[in-house]
Amino acid sequence: MKNLLLKLGNNFFIIPIFFLLIVKIPHLYLPYFWDEAWSYFPAVYKMYETGPGMLPGSLPLWDAKGHPLFFFFISSLWMRLFGNEVFTVHLLPLLISVAVLVSTYFMVKRHSNKWAANAAVLLFSVQSLFLAQATMLLPEMLITLFLILTIDSYLSKRYVLFALLASLMVLTKETSVVFVCAFFLFHTLVHLRQGKESRKYIIESLLIITPFFVYAGFLILHKKEFGTYLFQDHVGYIQFDMATIVRKLKIATAIIFTGYGRNVILAALIYALGWILIKRKKIEFVKLLSLILLLMLLFLAFSVLNFYTQRYMLSLLALYVIIVSVLLSQVKLKKQYVTFFILAIITVVPLYYSFTKKTSSDSDLGYVEVVKTYQQMVKFCEEENWQDKPIAASFNMIFCLRNPHLGYVSAKKGFSNVMNMGKFRSAEVFINESTFYDYRQELDSIKNEKVLVKTFKQKHAWGEIYTNKDIE
Repeated sequence: MKNLLLKLGNNFFIIPIFFLLIVKIPHLYLPYFWDEAWSYFPAVYKMYETGPGMLPGSLPLWDAKGHPLFFFFISSLWMRLFGNEVFTVHLLPLLISVAVLVSTYFMVKRHSNKWAANAAVLLFSVQSLFLAQATMLLPEMLITLFLILTIDSYLSKRYVLFALLASLMVLTKETSVVFVCAFFLFHTLVHLRQGKESRKYIIESLLIITPFFVYAGFLILHKKEFGTYLFQDHVGYIQFDMATIVRKLKIATAIIFTGYGRNVILAALIYALGWILIKRKKIEFVKLLSLILLLMLLFLAFSVLNFYTQRYMLSLLALYVIIVSVLLSQVKLKKQYVTFFILAIITVVPLYYSFTKKTSSDSDLGYVEVVKTYQQMVKFCEEENWQDKPIAASFNMIFCLRNPHLGYVSAKKGFSNVMNMGKFRSAEVFINESTFYDYRQELDSIKNEKVLVKTFKQKHAWGEIYTNKDIE
């Protein structure tokens, strides 16, 4: 029995990986959704057709939107090697998600202890945001993987490896420069505190800031190719209005600390800190904890100034559960089953919310019902032979109907005459669904003037199709 428990402890991190695979393998077949459907997959598919590349110009400006191209490069290369079916394409982000769990385990184990490593992997594997993003063709999971690997390489003092991994992280998405700033700031503070040799510090610092030079090179080439350093539409998202900043901060902190049952994790964090202070214990693994805290604070500060969406918090959520796990592992009680009970509670509660609290966004598993509703709606339109009818549709449905590569349309050709709701006077078919909040006046007119021919419902997800009274 003792040997069995020992083996289980040594390989416990495999259990969350199996859980992830059990939950997510059925979702590999789901068509692309929201930002996948209108932005990332079309860009990846275009690079798949023209050939993988990482230099500006490998994608048109509107498709790349000023982003570095490593994510598009590896995704299009994967498609070239293994095919462009929805299942095959979604297999890549699932493998990256598994790599996130594995790298988290070994990083935390190396720089703290095995108990914390197992707890961190277990906690992260049940979070709604992680489970939702685990099979989506979006860059945030890859950024999270690189972030965990860069923390490991930095704390292991493998600065050349850090320079490589951090450069790939920045080339995945430019916002990762904020993480590099945090590493450099942390390294400088450690140098000032310890009074390290200046020459050694300079060499290490040059390696740490290598990603800045890599991204600067990308910007120069981007300017040469497109006449601009940045995608101007994205620059316009930066806001310094205090009310907007406070609103974003509330949303961001909620998704990390209190949303989807994560308030119990926050309670466990407070309990662990309280126990350490009351017992007057010295906090262990301070370097790991302080580095992660700085990474979180700087990226959170940047996020409330920039364009914000929930999935951007994925990497911070990973860092947060690591902090909680490392601190909780330092609580030494005579009855150790109490600590295991706490871990069980802070795992089960978020797990319950992951399967019960669902919305129509891509930040929880509720997207599954939305996608299935889309499939039913597109199938109905095909059965009615509306492929050439003028259709006014919601933002997401426009792409589902137009692009046959997204996995909704059964034929090789999409619907030919799809428009936004603002042009509904020119349409004969009108499609509304649960993710659409624009054109309220137009929708009111449609509901009053047109005929409701079909409704669709999958738990929280829903759809409505209206037509003109005289449609054939």
